[in-house]
Amino acid sequence: MNDIYEALVEHITENQAQFYRAAYYYVKNREAALDVVQNAICKGLEHYDKLQSKEAMASWFYRIVINEALMYLRKEKKYIAWDETESDLLEGRYDEPAYEADLDMTEKISQLPTEMQVIIQLHFYEGKTLKEIAEIRGTNLNTVKSRLYAACKKLGKALEEEDETLVTRYSKDKRKENLA
Repeated sequence: MNDIYEALVEHITENQAQFYRAAYYYVKNREAALDVVQNAICKGLEHYDKLQSKEAMASWFYRIVINEALMYLRKEKKYIAWDETESDLLEGRYDEPAYEADLDMTEKISQLPTEMQVIIQLHFYEGKTLKEIAEIRGTNLNTVKSRLYAACKKLGKALEEEDETLVTRYSKDKRKENLA
């Protein structure tokens, strides 16, 4: 067997939980996520000869997993959505005071275009560098940077608008209390 093939099998075995989490993030269903990972493994092993080096293996296979998840969603005619009841990033944190803020943030993120959601997930929640994201998504590094910047700007604006709404509502409530 080929060194790259053996390294790929080892990489898949060692990182299977990470691949499952990535697939589950997109499809929000245990069985579907397992199917996505299985399909990605089959494709990866079938096309390992297209892998040019061991160094590119991690981003190459991660991209296969994400593409398989997106293909599943297209077939099922579903959309990527942040489900606060199932989201891995909120799991086990229901007692923390910041829980409501996390739910609010996930709601704001879910309102972004899909590509921006993906970049935010990969960068902030999975710790991928911008260069790794560019490799995974098969896009230019500057495109990733501009999409991340635009996503952060949109989130900031949405949060500012919410703050203004809360301040206005609070001021009105205080005025009503003073008049009563």
